[in-house]
Amino acid sequence: MEEKESLPRERAFFIPNEKRRECLRLFSEGYGYKKTAHVTGLNVYTVRDYKRRYAQGDCSWAERGPITPRF
Repeated sequence: MEEKESLPRERAFFIPNEKRRECLRLFSEGYGYKKTAHVTGLNVYTVRDYKRRYAQGDCSWAERGPITPRF
């Protein structure tokens, strides 16, 4: 069996507020976390965590403050 050469993944520094708000909108329309992840193109586990917080009434994740660079 041949091994594929794996390329390093680029990790997003953050998820834009637009994507977060889109998740919030989809949850309010009744979408589940898997479908929301598929529609938005986000990681299913990240969206699952958002959905859990949404179900608890916490929508603070939908808006991220200003970005501070990491050094």
